Amino acid sequence: MVSEYTVPWVATESDHGRALALKWMKAKKESVATSGWNTYSGHVAVTPDDEFDLDQIESILEQVEGGIDSAMNRVKYTMNGFVIAVGTYVKPLSRRAKATARKLGKVDVEMDGTSCKVPLAIEVITRTEESGRTGRKRKTIKC
Repeated sequence: MVSEYTVPWVATESDHGRALALKWMKAKKESVATSGWNTYSGHVAVTPDDEFDLDQIESILEQVEGGIDSAMNRVKYTMNGFVIAVGTYVKPLSRRAKATARKLGKVDVEMDGTSCKVPLAIEVITRTEESGRTGRKRKTIKC
């Protein structure tokens, strides 16, 4: 959990957060890759839309579509979270993220016998949209 939450909280607030996220997302080690996906998710949650390379984020959404089924267990979970983050926080790409979420459908992740569930991305994005909160940025990704 440190690699999925604490590391991204710190990295997102760094000037190097996005670059680190991109590097970590490609890692072969599951804990490093999950740090990358959650760092980029945090980045989209707190950064103004006009500071993004929207083409890059759209390309990452395509990567999720093509690679989530073969991704490592926890990486699937954080990839799904990335789609939710883009659909929730990046207004210009919300429709694109919804299309990705529809393609993904239910993402299966082994939760080690806990009662935790993987959120259905399309439902989370739609609820955010219906409440009028799409694109509303957070001050920090820390809970």
